[in-house]
Order: sequence, then C-alpha cells, then structure tokens
Amino acid sequence: MSRHWMPVAEEEDAGDAYVVRAELPGVPRERVSVELDGKELHISGSVDETAAGRTLSRRQGTFSYGIRVPGDVDSAGIHARLADGVLTISLPKSGEQARRRIEIDVD
Repeated sequence: MSRHWMPVAEEEDAGDAYVVRAELPGVPRERVSVELDGKELHISGSVDETAAGRTLSRRQGTFSYGIRVPGDVDSAGIHARLADGVLTISLPKSGEQARRRIEIDVD
C-alpha cells in the first residue's frame, strides 16, 4: 500500500540567501527531486523501505514539500546537499526568476 507523506522541514532567511532544510532519513539522492519554478520550490520523491522484523514500521510511498520563496533568487547559484538524512537547499537572493532542476550533492 503506497502512502503520501510530507517531510519535516524548515525555512530560514539567512541574509544573503533563503535556506530550506528537510528531513529525509534513509532516502537516497536519486529518489529526490528539487525544482524551482519562479518563486515556487518543490521537493518530491519516493521511498520504499521493506519491512524487517516484527515490531519495526517502515516508510514507503511518495513525499512532497513545497514553499513559495519570499523573494527573487539567483537560480544559477542554488545549491542542494543531502547529508546525514537532511536535505539543505541554499537559494541565493537575486532579481531573476526562472525554472531550474537542482542537482543534489551527497557525502
């Protein structure tokens, strides 16, 4: 049975950039998509953890999270990093709007 869930996330205005952090423990980079469309940031993907043992519950299904970025960002300078189960996206402030798929770095 596939379920849809929303990751725990936070947004921060760090002065020269907007920073978004989303908790995605156990989700591999290749199953996560990050896109910016104008001022709309979308994080989506899927996870399929198989059951192990009698008492452990495992997540499965698709997830998504989206926010409207409060200001314009430099789409060419966006950086996404997935480390220790936390996806961190840095969106440098700018005056331009564009659609861009963001690659995710992994440690």
